[in-house]
Amino acid sequence: MQHLLRAVVTGAVLAIAVEAAAAPPAQRPKLDRALWHAADHARDADPVGVIITTEVYGFAALRARLALHGDRIVDEQPQLSVLTVLLHAADLQVLESDVSVRHLSANAIVNAAGGSARPAAESNPARRALLDTLGLTGPVASGRGVGVAVIDSGIQPAADLTVDDFYDFTRGGQRSEPYDDYGHGTHVSGLIGGRSSGVARGVRLVGLKVLDDHGQGRVSDVVRAIEFAVANRRRLRIDVLNLSLGHPTTEPPQDDPLVQAVERATRAGLIVVVSAGNAHGAAVEATSGFGDVTSPGTAPSAITVGALDTHATVSRSDDTVAGYSSRGSSDGIQKPDVAAPGANLVSNAARESWLYAEYPDRRVEDAEGANRLFRLSGTSMAAAVTSGVVSLLIEEHRRNTSETLTPNLVKAFLQFSALPVNGDAAASGAGALNAAGALELAASRGPAGAAGEWAARLVVPPFTAIGGTQYVWGQTVIWGTTVIWGNAVYVDEPAWSSSAVWGQTVIWGTAVR
Repeated sequence: MQHLLRAVVTGAVLAIAVEAAAAPPAQRPKLDRALWHAADHARDADPVGVIITTEVYGFAALRARLALHGDRIVDEQPQLSVLTVLLHAADLQVLESDVSVRHLSANAIVNAAGGSARPAAESNPARRALLDTLGLTGPVASGRGVGVAVIDSGIQPAADLTVDDFYDFTRGGQRSEPYDDYGHGTHVSGLIGGRSSGVARGVRLVGLKVLDDHGQGRVSDVVRAIEFAVANRRRLRIDVLNLSLGHPTTEPPQDDPLVQAVERATRAGLIVVVSAGNAHGAAVEATSGFGDVTSPGTAPSAITVGALDTHATVSRSDDTVAGYSSRGSSDGIQKPDVAAPGANLVSNAARESWLYAEYPDRRVEDAEGANRLFRLSGTSMAAAVTSGVVSLLIEEHRRNTSETLTPNLVKAFLQFSALPVNGDAAASGAGALNAAGALELAASRGPAGAAGEWAARLVVPPFTAIGGTQYVWGQTVIWGTTVIWGNAVYVDEPAWSSSAVWGQTVIWGTAVR
């Protein structure tokens, strides 16, 4: 994307990926690609951050050996048989041959997936115009009562941006007063639930800070924040996780600790929205073997979002996928799932943050003439808009039934109602976000009848009027590499259960697809 504030592909990780590209994966089945080079070429005493997944029987013994050897145990999750360790490079080959070690992943640097926007010829559409282009005309739901955990650089509260609770995982996960020294998380939060710029003004925001004052963090801290959200989802009343961050993908989803944390959150019933990344066309695409979608955007069950450029119009006919927006297939799972507005969006500014100080030309005056707003572009912004829409769906669904709206069904609503986009179909997944259409599907969802049909409403007509033009839905659900056509979304299916892993074989009616 233009003028990235922080490259999603960091120099160190990219260098490792390039040098490791020649090594066939079969030779190093326990190592992710970022560790191949370190295992063979790093100096023995060099410190390497590693996330170790052990066999259940080997966790305690390996932990004891590492501690005795002088390696620093950064974090541990005995229930998952996972250790995060800062060890000597020489230890990698020893661990690789240890039968109690299942997999070794780099504790990679994670970056915010949003950057500075090139100044637009026209002012960014106001919140009302953003809602209009999503089809949300007239009075709309507010997401009231829905909890969204923003896993990012923090949130700076303001008169129009309230933070319900805040935990700082850059300082061990302690509860603290909310703040944002980088500025990215505040912008994301404003798009989700800010009363001036947000899609869902009634949501409850929970801040989980994992990125520092330069928009960087570690995989281990993000995993801890996700696990915290899962463990405390009822106490904090969390329904949605927003992850507008990522790192270059260096291993299949089933081996990626960050992806697996997202999968566990989805199985627990949380709806996880993830940015696809801003790395399209970067050198990593040719060397990683996994496309350029960043982790955890490769998580099968996550709602992975690409960035749409609406060209500052309400009309959907001129929408295009932003050139930087990542896309690609990983182990047969096509990503992103949908695309949402993400270019030149104005939201809340953290005025004491690094971004605000570094990019004064991105500051935007509010209605009172004060520079309290900021303009950014990226899949981070697109994910935030999508999290806001998801919050509206949850609120609408709760009006009609006490049944749980599962993550898989939410993704199906978004995909089935999405609008086709001109250009590379792989870049937009099932299409462009159509909030009005998805809300109609959520409103139609009543208690299931004896035959599995939704009893409350008739089938929803598959079109939406936006800006005086009627647009026909794409009416597809992309389940892995399988495109599901027809009316599967209108009936209860095993696929809509949270326990079904998106992309795996499922039973649709009487047919296996």
